[in-house]
Amino acid sequence: MRTLALEFAKLHRKRVWLIVLAMVAATLAWVYVGARQGGAGSPDGWQSMLYAAPLMNSVFLSLLAAVVASRVADVDHEADAWKELLCLQRTAPLLAGKLACAVLIMACATALETAGIIAIGLAMDFPTMPGTPTWAVFFFSQLASCLGIVVIVGSIALRWENQFVSIATGLALSLAGLFSSFLPAVLQRLVPSGYFTLLSCTRIDWVASTSAPVFYEVPFSWGDLVLLAAISATFLSWSYMSFSRREH
Repeated sequence: MRTLALEFAKLHRKRVWLIVLAMVAATLAWVYVGARQGGAGSPDGWQSMLYAAPLMNSVFLSLLAAVVASRVADVDHEADAWKELLCLQRTAPLLAGKLACAVLIMACATALETAGIIAIGLAMDFPTMPGTPTWAVFFFSQLASCLGIVVIVGSIALRWENQFVSIATGLALSLAGLFSSFLPAVLQRLVPSGYFTLLSCTRIDWVASTSAPVFYEVPFSWGDLVLLAAISATFLSWSYMSFSRREH
């Protein structure tokens, strides 16, 4: 807990929370625009938002996760504090504290987004609001996807002092996430930002006769979650081994 508290203290003047609010607001704005197109009281309003939010998250939340991971690492690059830190504490607790800090920030962002979607749906008077299990799965799936981005970009941000590399990686993942939903599932699994939609349980089908979208639910994809966890574990191992080799 002390290590985690120190990581948050380091970010005190980095305006991370303003970035979180801006990115979540941008996501909710897109979701709201889509909800307005369906009109107040739309019977598919909730499903439409639950389908649209992961698409927007693959762009906005993936970029936010990259920025957060970069800031958590860069705060010690700026102070040139790595040698001192590695003298005072072991590699595993240090990396765990940074990861926990970034994950908690993204958990707050995801929770804020979830609350915002519910508020939009209630304001639009959409009928038959989904139950708690649906929102829990939505929150968990989007947070797990954020975690994957945090680990990947964070590993790069820790390795290179120049944060242009990590931010460029985050931008690339954000752009890739924008188009990943149009790829076959096999190729989409190769795009880390594509897991926002892969782990989503809301799907859409277009009825050719009416050109109207039909939303439906699918079971949670545990296989994709395991694959994302394996990718994250690989990057975590790389970061740990890289730091363990440093002189301290």
